[in-house]
Amino acid sequence: MEKKLFTVVSTISMIFLILAAVFSAMGTVFTGFYPGVPVLAILALIPVLSRLYSKKIDAGSDSFRRNYYLIFTAVNLLVIMVGLWMVFVILIDRVFSRIL
Repeated sequence: MEKKLFTVVSTISMIFLILAAVFSAMGTVFTGFYPGVPVLAILALIPVLSRLYSKKIDAGSDSFRRNYYLIFTAVNLLVIMVGLWMVFVILIDRVFSRIL
């Protein structure tokens, strides 16, 4: 159960970060460089690296894997929240302020 939940959450996290990257690219076109782009690049590494590492821990004990999936599921949930916040900020501050 933990691995399935982790996989779903990390996939959603990557989707939200890709969405935020697309909106920041739109904001860059309209207003120039946005300082949130490097933050998005760093945040995008979290779900990717956690999924890569999860493939390596299959030989570990059950308690180690359970703790890993629990911790990184929580971290990926936080990344989703930050990604949503950045999408909101980018859309309101950068894109909609120039269009409207």
